[in-house]
Amino acid sequence: MKTIKDLLLALLNATLILVALCLFLLWQVSRSGERIAQSFASNLSLLKPMEQRVDEMRQEVAGLRSDLASLANGTAEVSDTAKMRLETATARLDQALNGIETDIAKLAATPETLTDYAIDQTATRVSTELQTLLQCRDPQG
Repeated sequence: MKTIKDLLLALLNATLILVALCLFLLWQVSRSGERIAQSFASNLSLLKPMEQRVDEMRQEVAGLRSDLASLANGTAEVSDTAKMRLETATARLDQALNGIETDIAKLAATPETLTDYAIDQTATRVSTELQTLLQCRDPQG
């Protein structure tokens, strides 16, 4: 009877150790998940300046279009050189907007680039932590 009791106690201890190990690993994975989310958020923050540039260019294009419309309506008088400059500026801004939109489309079409990097980093961290855990030994043994 004592042997069965000892076996059940050993089984309970082993189960508790496994539960503690699982909780520890879950905690480590959740920390890694938080780091991934922060990394992903910082990667997305790189798009903020691009978005601001697009907004500024759109405002500039809208101003140029209104100037051109007032010229076309005859409410303002401008030389041919000024008209040419306005048209050149409009074309340049339009080209810049198209380039930025292409960059944004590439990022939107391949979001896995950002997520793959985050997943690779997490896998590396988890494997490193598991290696560290596997190297743990009893100091007396």
